[in-house]
Amino acid sequence: MAKGFKIGLALGGGAARAFSHIGVLAGLEKHGITVDIVTGTSMGAIIGAMFATHTDVTAVRERFNAYLASEEFADSGFNFFKELDSHDTGVLAEVGRLARRGVMNTLMITQTAMVNEKTAAESYAYLLDDLDVQQTRIPFAAIALDLKSGESLMLDHGRLREVIAASCAMPGVLRPVELDGRLLVDGGWSETVPITAARRLGADFVIAVDVGDELIGFDEPRNALDIIARADALARRALNIEQLKTADIVLSPHNGVTHWADFSTSEQAIERGEEEVERRIAEVQLAIKKAQATHWLDWKRWFQGK
Repeated sequence: MAKGFKIGLALGGGAARAFSHIGVLAGLEKHGITVDIVTGTSMGAIIGAMFATHTDVTAVRERFNAYLASEEFADSGFNFFKELDSHDTGVLAEVGRLARRGVMNTLMITQTAMVNEKTAAESYAYLLDDLDVQQTRIPFAAIALDLKSGESLMLDHGRLREVIAASCAMPGVLRPVELDGRLLVDGGWSETVPITAARRLGADFVIAVDVGDELIGFDEPRNALDIIARADALARRALNIEQLKTADIVLSPHNGVTHWADFSTSEQAIERGEEEVERRIAEVQLAIKKAQATHWLDWKRWFQGK
């Protein structure tokens, strides 16, 4: 391998769909591709942090399986969203359905989130070790959006659980996280797949993993909330398309998860991640080989010019 050449893995959000990230990690490991840097947004940040802490894909998978069978997951409330009688995607669409049922009338006035902080903290404690971000075995960073300034922030220091809580704070579902005077929410609203963050941490080659499904059809809107939810989905999709152009390779597992909160499909999503690596492995290996050669030549020229 070329001197100092580092491979970064940028994991996008997607809630239950993000389990495909575990399959991608397993597939890369199977083919001897070492991940040197990990960045993540939302659920991608959780999986990325777990891997960066121990660099053990099997341990990540086992810990998540245990979590899904735990009281902490049962108390999380995600099954509530899955059981809503609609196949629309996105948090805003779910909020709209709740509003139509009258469930949100009190919550929207009196609270800033549907899941309380204690419940969320228990989930993060189950999944993540209590350590500082800079104590992970390989460099890691998560992405969050500052509601005050509008900045997309790369969180590469501080307590790991707090950083993950900020990156996962889905607007309206989980409470915004206050860190260093900032009010932070889910990074998926600013950097869907954190490619730029991986390069800032030193990655020479970035593999982006996008687990979002294709946009579904849209019928006549029933009210203003339907229009708001659709516009939000379209804006985030456009952002995602532009940001993915900056990656060296984009893996897009077709995980078949129909609802973002359906964690019963975790094993299927993992398998789809592995299948995506198998399908694209020749292309990935060739791209890495070319990038290594370019990196080596650049380093050689720099050294000779010293």
